[in-house]
Amino acid sequence: MNRIKADKVLFIKLGQGGEYETNCILNDQNLRLGYRDIDHNLCVNGKWDLVHKYFIEEENATQGVATSHTNQIKQFYENDNRTLWLTFFNNKLWWSFSNAEITLLSDKTKTRPVIGKWSDKDINGQLLLSGNLSGKLLKTQGFRGTICKVPEEKYALQKINNEQLKEVVEVEKAISALKEKLSVLIKNLQWKDFETLIDLIFRQAGWQRVSETGKTQKTLDLELLAPVTGERAIVQIKSQSDLKQFLFYQDKFATMTDYDKFFYVVHSAKKNLAEYENDSDTILYFGDKIADLTMNSGLLEWVIKRTS
Repeated sequence: MNRIKADKVLFIKLGQGGEYETNCILNDQNLRLGYRDIDHNLCVNGKWDLVHKYFIEEENATQGVATSHTNQIKQFYENDNRTLWLTFFNNKLWWSFSNAEITLLSDKTKTRPVIGKWSDKDINGQLLLSGNLSGKLLKTQGFRGTICKVPEEKYALQKINNEQLKEVVEVEKAISALKEKLSVLIKNLQWKDFETLIDLIFRQAGWQRVSETGKTQKTLDLELLAPVTGERAIVQIKSQSDLKQFLFYQDKFATMTDYDKFFYVVHSAKKNLAEYENDSDTILYFGDKIADLTMNSGLLEWVIKRTS
């Protein structure tokens, strides 16, 4: 899909409490506006002074409130197909463009058709989940009216176009460099410290150690229990290992039917192991993944102190 461009980005709330969302987004493919008491003909003919007057005289609205309502309705009627419309539904951001063909429905609500379909994906097909969006953009959901300008329109377009902010790219590069350096530090850990690091990583993930490190049977270094699910796991830890050694442990694991998961953790895997296409249930963790887990577990400073 080509890069999305827009002259303006607007948020629209599809009915009070989202009452129009399902039909608009999943069925009818349109935008829908309430304001049932507002004369459709006044809006079509651009009589915005009379619309404003209605709010003052019939709704006893203040000048400011009347202006706000009038402007929202005007946005719905007059914005062209270069305006990008956003809304939130089912914990996702949805977007569309729309032709300014206003239809008055029998219940006196108004609609305008979406060009194509509402989309909840970026141009590369990835879902625009609310959990992956900036809080500043999500705050738009709290707008008490129906239509408003999106303050974070540049950010919204970047998300839809799957473009990274310059600052995000710089941070990701810095994190990547940090992980590379951290991987080297981990390889420089004393064996006992490396074993302890792996133990701490699993404990941070919620596993409980059943056996003490270094005092288990030869086939395993850690025996773990997940207290919530009751799963039992074996973790075999190696500073270095090749494919032959891994396959040896694979055979051992196959006989241990009392366990649910098997982990094989190596900070310096030989080439034949690193390139091995593992189709077994045993989970392999090598240097880069161990560095990721170390950072995610908040153990960066721990490694620094052990190697300084």
